[in-house]
Amino acid sequence: MALSACGDGSSESELINDTTENDISQPDTSGCDKPATQLSSAFLEFVAAPNITVALSEDGCSVTFEATGKPDHSSSYWDSANASGLYVAPEDVDLFNQKRSPGDIEDYTIDFTLTVDVSPTLADNSSATPLGAIGIAISGAPIFNDSEGNGDVSFGVIQGFDRNGAHTGPQTYHYHLEPKAISYDDDSLVGVIADGFLIFGRRCYSTADYPTDLDESNGHISNTLYTGGAPEDAEYHYHISSEQYLNGENYLIFPGNFQGTPSNVN
Repeated sequence: MALSACGDGSSESELINDTTENDISQPDTSGCDKPATQLSSAFLEFVAAPNITVALSEDGCSVTFEATGKPDHSSSYWDSANASGLYVAPEDVDLFNQKRSPGDIEDYTIDFTLTVDVSPTLADNSSATPLGAIGIAISGAPIFNDSEGNGDVSFGVIQGFDRNGAHTGPQTYHYHLEPKAISYDDDSLVGVIADGFLIFGRRCYSTADYPTDLDESNGHISNTLYTGGAPEDAEYHYHISSEQYLNGENYLIFPGNFQGTPSNVN
């Protein structure tokens, strides 16, 4: 299924809000190396997400995700009196209160915007991920790498995470580890990384098992739920790390380098 870019063509990008047409409207693609003639059905998942807005550029070359930075799932970092009803008590209340990061999800009002190519390509050389947001999860919250401001994510820091491998600060709620509310030991779509490649759970859709051909960034080329089944339909994408981290119960969401050319998550 493809997405439609709807509107009068007067704005730089059009909101992707019509999923009933078979093809997107035909833009002027003269300046685009790989314009979109049919977008991956994975984009429908982002369109359906309550905390994300998706827009396709007029030339069909890029797509922009705008996220609220707030997850659409439960967390111990919601205020317990929050009207959404998404607060859930931590498994160990005393330990969580000792180790938790300051602030609640409601305290942050920062939107996150990421614009990527609709057909991302692998770069000649990989590039290191920065501190801060390196992608946007399907929940509407940002994805961070395996580092904190003072070094790698430690077990002490993890003790202050919620059940989704996330915490607050310095500007937002964000994930460092496998977000179990989105994907837990499966092949579900987790989000999009800043170089435009999608990231999935620990398992590979094409084999229903843990992939064995991953590169240093936990990426490989294979079929996903959103591609056809033929070998030529296979696409490069990332997976959450399947290697246990620290106490054997945690899986880093993205400990490698960008394998494409990253944009900034603003």
